[in-house]
Amino acid sequence: MGKLHVLLDSTAHIGQQILDNCPELHVVPLAVMVGEQVWPEPELSNAELFRLVTASGQHPRTSQPSPGDFLHVLQPLVDQGCECIIITISGGLSGTVRSAGAAVHMLNSAQVHIVDSGTTAIGMERMAQTAIELARQGLTAPDIAACLQKIAAATYTMFVPDTLEYLHKGGRIGGAAALFGTILQIRPILYLTEGKVSVLDKVRTRSRALARMTDELQLYGRLAYIGIVHIEAETEAVHLAEKLREQYPAVPVTVTPAGSVLGVHLGPGIVGIVFQKALD
Repeated sequence: MGKLHVLLDSTAHIGQQILDNCPELHVVPLAVMVGEQVWPEPELSNAELFRLVTASGQHPRTSQPSPGDFLHVLQPLVDQGCECIIITISGGLSGTVRSAGAAVHMLNSAQVHIVDSGTTAIGMERMAQTAIELARQGLTAPDIAACLQKIAAATYTMFVPDTLEYLHKGGRIGGAAALFGTILQIRPILYLTEGKVSVLDKVRTRSRALARMTDELQLYGRLAYIGIVHIEAETEAVHLAEKLREQYPAVPVTVTPAGSVLGVHLGPGIVGIVFQKALD
């Protein structure tokens, strides 16, 4: 079989330098909409997104890629005899994985494998990097996909929102929870379980919420990496990373911004942690 290629949806928010250095990496974009205007996610920053929302007074929306968007990338690769792995945002958060599945069904090819990451952002990026490394070591696409499934099962996501407005308008939490949470200044710590948003804990200040996330890490034993993800909250994210590097000196800790699709659903000021338990 030919060379392995990895497709990611744009919520992975892969940097352009990485894409330039890895021609085997491809991005299939989701779309962001404010009113009648539509952007592929990589073309709209969170800063510009929130400026547009403030100026227009309209809540933004997102749209998953179509099966045709995946086919546009996959078909030439399959025709060349390449094997492909598609890594998507959690199926509990988006229908992107179903669009990918429909595209693979249309191709009717055993050369393409789909991995639901169960997460997003840096979690997807790390899986893609692992896939490329394993391919360079000579592993086959089915074996790599099986390894990524194990990594997905060992990857966890927690986050602290600064506002509940976007989660409410996006249908992630009820109106009463958003209202009383705002009035009482309750800070929920949210996490992904089975790919969907659930409440881990509720505290009364943001500093306590961030500390609660770091405490939670201690329950998971040996870690492969810790990724701090933020939306327009770089100072807090960097400060949190510094603390975690002191606590986990042997674990790689990175700080990366999330893309505008997550901005639509989570709002500004969010700080999250995506981390993976070390595999034996």
